Amino acid sequence: MALPEQLVDRLSEKRVQTSGWSGRLMMFSGTVFFLSVAVYVGLIYGYEPYLESRVADLDKQIQTFAQQVPPEDQQKLISFYSQIANLQNILSEHIISSQVFDWLEKNTEASVYYSKFVLLSLTNEISLRGFSRTADDFAAQLSVFQNDPLIEKVAINSFTISSGNLWEFDVTLTLREGTLNKIVSQQ
Repeated sequence: MALPEQLVDRLSEKRVQTSGWSGRLMMFSGTVFFLSVAVYVGLIYGYEPYLESRVADLDKQIQTFAQQVPPEDQQKLISFYSQIANLQNILSEHIISSQVFDWLEKNTEASVYYSKFVLLSLTNEISLRGFSRTADDFAAQLSVFQNDPLIEKVAINSFTISSGNLWEFDVTLTLREGTLNKIVSQQ
């Protein structure tokens, strides 16, 4: 049996290939390219002139303000601001030694008291002369100082028994670098 002519014509025709993933990739790339060109053109011809006009307006405002305030007042204002900035810088680095007493009070044993306190902020040293009831009380106080992370070194200058059966001691505490600022900031 012979095939109909229309069927033979259909089978003999060459099929047209449809685009696959490469055609879709080209379409996506083209779309992204044209969108980026549109954004670029919008920024160059739309947003840049807007920003330039805003800058020009602000420059005009600055000039207007400069004309309203006399140059002598401007110099006074600049000088005053400079003084305030310098004062702020000095005070930020200033050590308030009274706050060291709070730290010392928190780190002193109950049976120990001090008769002399000298703070040498340039060398980060505290010199203490004090009294304890017993030698064990003094040892406990030394242990507190040695275990404190803010203290680098503890030096015992003297340790003797005094009149009244109290132990008199003289110690020098060497603080770690920047410790005085930490003590002040902890308060």
